[in-house]
Amino acid sequence: MVMNMFDSLSELQKEIVFSKTDKSVVRACPGSGKTYSISAKFAYLMLNWDDKASGIAVISFTNVAWREIEKQLDSNFETQTPISYPHFLGTIDSFVNKFIFLPFGHLIMGCGCRPTLVGEPHGTWSGGKYYRYYNQYFDKASFNIDDEVIWTGSSQSIPFKWNKNDGTITNHVKNLEKVKLKYWQNGYATQDDANYIALKLLQQFPQIAKAIIYRFPQFIIDEAQDTSAIHMEIIDNLVLSGLEKIMLVGDPDQAIFEWNDAEPELFIEKFTKWRKNSIILNENRRSSRQICDFTYNLSSLENISKSVNPEVKDYDFTPTILTYNKNNLKPTIDNFLELCREHSISINETNVAIIYRSKNIYNQITEQDSRIHLKNPWITESRIAEELAKSKHMCENNQFKKGFKLIEKAFFKLINEVNFCSQNDLDELIEKVGIMKWRTNIYKFSSLLPQTNCTVSHWIEKTNKILREYKIGSDLNICWDNGDISIDDLYGDTNEINLGFRTGTVHSVKGETFEAVLLILKKKGIGSYYKTMLNNGLRTTDREELRIAYVGLTRSRKLLVLAVPTEEDKQAWEKRLG
Repeated sequence: MVMNMFDSLSELQKEIVFSKTDKSVVRACPGSGKTYSISAKFAYLMLNWDDKASGIAVISFTNVAWREIEKQLDSNFETQTPISYPHFLGTIDSFVNKFIFLPFGHLIMGCGCRPTLVGEPHGTWSGGKYYRYYNQYFDKASFNIDDEVIWTGSSQSIPFKWNKNDGTITNHVKNLEKVKLKYWQNGYATQDDANYIALKLLQQFPQIAKAIIYRFPQFIIDEAQDTSAIHMEIIDNLVLSGLEKIMLVGDPDQAIFEWNDAEPELFIEKFTKWRKNSIILNENRRSSRQICDFTYNLSSLENISKSVNPEVKDYDFTPTILTYNKNNLKPTIDNFLELCREHSISINETNVAIIYRSKNIYNQITEQDSRIHLKNPWITESRIAEELAKSKHMCENNQFKKGFKLIEKAFFKLINEVNFCSQNDLDELIEKVGIMKWRTNIYKFSSLLPQTNCTVSHWIEKTNKILREYKIGSDLNICWDNGDISIDDLYGDTNEINLGFRTGTVHSVKGETFEAVLLILKKKGIGSYYKTMLNNGLRTTDREELRIAYVGLTRSRKLLVLAVPTEEDKQAWEKRLG
């Protein structure tokens, strides 16, 4: 019965599951069943695990990725979920936080308490009212692997000059660095700080690395192409400290998170270094042979992926490249949907996807005005105002659970006149006042807030009147010049429009599979024009924009259409993809 669970594995997958035990890398092509292979290996290891004090750490880079592994374990390998002690399944950030940063971070930070994580994704950070009030930028900066202070927010949002003409940092940056260290001493750190501090802990306290290896003698790291320099250095430190059983799994051609410091070349270096015990998983279970052929010349694969799914491998449709009218996408979309009908592909959100690189394409598809042109009414020192308005809107629009969580923290900050509320702060207060009393207070406060069917400025005026009447906190403030925007325009969910098919950015559909895909690209993404990159012979290893296109092109099983804006673009893509 146990072996029956693994009968569906290919010979290459069986090698990954049963044979690879030491340091190894699995380089997997799109649609290769990478997640299925990881889940099978995890299940097999757990079945044969007899150490109650140590476990297996299976780590990925997003919540979506590790939850898919959990889903596979439950549905295909008869493994009880959620995964419990002594094993770990989760993101690399959650692993770093739980086992390195939170218990030991104070040793580097100089605080006398367990650290508190602030800033996204742990909660909003606000502080400082003025241009040079550096506290407000605490969550927008951290340190790189070379111990240099870096800006981690949007590159367009850097509020001051970073370097002098001679290349040295300005006094602004020095002041920002002082702010970072000051708040560290108070126990606050961002997720970027946590990763940096975790690395410093492993370097300065070797016993921590030894303890982690004893606790987790086996590591499997999924989506390893998305490692940052600091993440990979953490992994290297564990290996140098004695970790022998570690498998990295990923596809450098699908590394599309450079904005989050991903460096796919680090994965390639590991594949080269551990090549003798590594494997190329180049069996494509998703796409037809024609799609595999079509996408190969954009990739860095040594050989064309082998289409092995008998349902689709011989599917008779040649991927198509066409041009579209940038002012009217409807004919292109209509033609694509008619193509789906001709090939008997049912048009629904499961089967058919129209994906794009630029979000404003969505507004053309739905014929809506783009929200990206709305002026921001919120200001840094009044994030509470934004949180209250957004949470009230959520509660009014069937998102009560999310709205309640947001309003809890906003209310805490309001009544305590502080800029940040951690989950720990909230838990301590709830324990003090009692869960029922706290929830009752939140419900009452939420019901006091005015309805959000108005402009931001009108809502803030009404809310301030209520706050004064009930003597709750201080007045909320906004950028009044931009206040004439309706709250529904800011937070209304345009995704509720039922188009009959799936829409989304390439990033949003990574890892998913559809019967038919229309990928719409503009003349360029961020940086060079596509035609320039293609005509210069660049591939996925050279530009993230080409990797993003590659991810989009490899989502389809049967029918693939690439739409580009000009004939020149079409010729460049045809020359490359054939």
